[in-house]
Amino acid sequence: MSTDLEASPQKQTAADTLTINEIFYSIQGESTFVGQPCVFVRLTGCDLRCTYCDTEYAFYEGKRRLLDEIIAEVRKHPCHLVVVSGGEPLLQ
Repeated sequence: MSTDLEASPQKQTAADTLTINEIFYSIQGESTFVGQPCVFVRLTGCDLRCTYCDTEYAFYEGKRRLLDEIIAEVRKHPCHLVVVSGGEPLLQ
């Protein structure tokens, strides 16, 4: 049986993956980087359940992806600002 982890030329482990809800290119709407182009890497999973959460779909929906794949997708976009958001990133 072949898995995504076995398909890579280097030996990959579960530690070389993250569960990703979505990766998208947009404009940063918060922080000192407001208004700048940004790639958002939204992870899956959150146990905080904040009352103001606007991404409840990220609690459970996602796909396990290799770090190399994630980085390659981020690099396709014409900017240098990347935000890793939740879910709760520290769970992974």
